Amino acid sequence: MMKNNMHQIFKIGMSLILLIIVADFFQAEPIRANSAETFLADEWVMDERADQQQSSTNAENQSGEEAAEEDSEIAKIRELISLSKVLYIIIILVFTYFINKYLTLILDNLSEKATNYRLFIKRLAPISRIVIWSFAIYIVIAGVIAPPFETIVAIGASVGIAVGFASQDILKNIFGGIIIILDRPFQVGDKIEVGQHYGEVLNIGLRSCRVVTPDDSVVSIPNAELMNTAVSNTNSSALDCQVVAEIYLPATVDIQKVKQIAYKAVYASSYTFLNKPVVVIVLNELENRHFVYKLRVKAYVVDIRFEFLFKSDLTEMIVDECNKLGMIPPSYVDTVLAKSE
Repeated sequence: MMKNNMHQIFKIGMSLILLIIVADFFQAEPIRANSAETFLADEWVMDERADQQQSSTNAENQSGEEAAEEDSEIAKIRELISLSKVLYIIIILVFTYFINKYLTLILDNLSEKATNYRLFIKRLAPISRIVIWSFAIYIVIAGVIAPPFETIVAIGASVGIAVGFASQDILKNIFGGIIIILDRPFQVGDKIEVGQHYGEVLNIGLRSCRVVTPDDSVVSIPNAELMNTAVSNTNSSALDCQVVAEIYLPATVDIQKVKQIAYKAVYASSYTFLNKPVVVIVLNELENRHFVYKLRVKAYVVDIRFEFLFKSDLTEMIVDECNKLGMIPPSYVDTVLAKSE
């Protein structure tokens, strides 16, 4: 009896132990699942935070690189346009301006003293100005500023586009001046006629040409206008030029006698260039309902600056000789005076 009881108690105890083990097992399983899920969630959170930290680090590095690049570009610009370089550029340009000015004065004075080489010396002035300014600009860009090649290309393109749109007329005049210097339709010292202006060329600049008229007035003619207008050159780079004196005489005069007087007047003048031919032409024209002779005397003056003195000298000598010989009646003089009034 006692053994049976012990055996039952043993069975009941073992059953309780098994139940406790089974209960512990089923209770521990959700805990393990929850622990695994919690571990996975924590690992995902950590990975997410790591990714965020990496992205923020990359963004900071990128912004830092951009800031560094901007700082380097600003530093380069400051190096290119520093105060010392600006002062050097101003000094070089001012020095170049005075060199050009004094060189032009020296050439002008030298040309006036050496009469035979006056035109040649005067023509050196525009070429020397272009050479000196080009050399000065090269020193400023290559020696003082010394920018990288990429900067030169970028700035050159930008400045070229801006200047091209903003100053088309100025560029036309500049290119016209360069073409005039290279093509040489006229040069400094030549007598030219452009439209209503006639005179000696004083200067050929990049923007305009200056011409002094017989009335001692200086006229500035834009180079673009000179390129699009017919230009008459009287002497074509020679020191002498042809002068035409026109004299009106009554139709009753002896033509052969008048022509002899004209030839004598030409060879008697101190302004005549004797190495060139002399031509005297007589034309018959109708003036104020009267037929008159127009005497055209073509001769060359020894220096273009004596052109109008030579013309006046020929006119005076021919008219005085005709008056002495009685070829010009008082009635003809009255008719001419009435016409002029």
